Amino acid sequence: MKYTPRYTINNKIHANLQEIEDLKDIVRGHQILPAAEASIRLRATVDTVHSSTSIEGNPLNINEVRAVITEDKKISKKEYAEIEVQNYKKAIDYISERKNGTTKLEISDVLELHRIITNRLLDKTRCGHFRHNPVYIEDQDHNLIYEAGPADMVENDVQALLDWVNDNRAIIPVAIIAGVLHYQLVTIHPFTDGNGRTSRALTMLWLSLNNYDCNGTLSLDPYYASDRRTYYEILQKTHGKNYSESMDTDLTSWLEYFTNGFVASLHVLNAEIRILDTMLPKTDSLSREDEDILSYVAKFGAIEISEAEAILPEMNRRSIQRRLKKLVDSGYLELVGATHDAKYIMRRPTS
Repeated sequence: MKYTPRYTINNKIHANLQEIEDLKDIVRGHQILPAAEASIRLRATVDTVHSSTSIEGNPLNINEVRAVITEDKKISKKEYAEIEVQNYKKAIDYISERKNGTTKLEISDVLELHRIITNRLLDKTRCGHFRHNPVYIEDQDHNLIYEAGPADMVENDVQALLDWVNDNRAIIPVAIIAGVLHYQLVTIHPFTDGNGRTSRALTMLWLSLNNYDCNGTLSLDPYYASDRRTYYEILQKTHGKNYSESMDTDLTSWLEYFTNGFVASLHVLNAEIRILDTMLPKTDSLSREDEDILSYVAKFGAIEISEAEAILPEMNRRSIQRRLKKLVDSGYLELVGATHDAKYIMRRPTS
């Protein structure tokens, strides 16, 4: 069965596609030191792992995720949480290595990503294998909200999706294909568990194969995690109540949401690179805590003391105040507002 998604590239999507290309060129145009790029790539990895697993309910905060990834640290929470984080980091490693192979997506990619993501979380009959049973998704009140397609059609449906992706790679914009790929794999729901994480990882692989991942420094998943309810609602609204209904749905609203997120994520990346590109020579080095603060400001425009305490729970308030002052004195940030509502914003470059 051939898969042909239905959508319209409206004015908003068209503008987003143009902005994606422009921002991608700007990001590529930055000349930053290898160490700085490695730092941004690590941050993107931590952000991606934390966001994609937290969407599915993983309780680890971003600092705990970083500790698990970089220090193989054991966190005193449920073991499955650490395994999910370790597995998703390995999925990103697979994507990095897979970039050197064929540029076409294959069924083996889907199965391997799922195997990595669900290793030690599902039994061997389900880990890296398409489901053999029907799937019914319920809300918290046990109301049926979605019925996936028949299990015996799953492999054919996934292959039809990949055929559409590979056949149209030179015709349809990469970001549009990424959005359709993300949506349709979730809609097929090919596995008993791990469908969301696998779909987001497969989308990342597609972007990597087409050099739209900005050399591993781009992370889309924080956009979805920042408003998980909207992410789920638009997916559910688009695919309807069952798989049969989803096959005739219009994906325009989903693609508008997806490309909005792509643009927003590129803006964040560009801001982070600009920080290191234009300001790094002002000081000898940035600590991990400095980078966490600057990354937060790049994403959200400003940071208050209470917000800094939330992202740096291991530091006391006085230490955080000293660190913020250091970043002001070094020319990274500027302090605005009165004492009771003071906040720190990115210092504007002087011409």
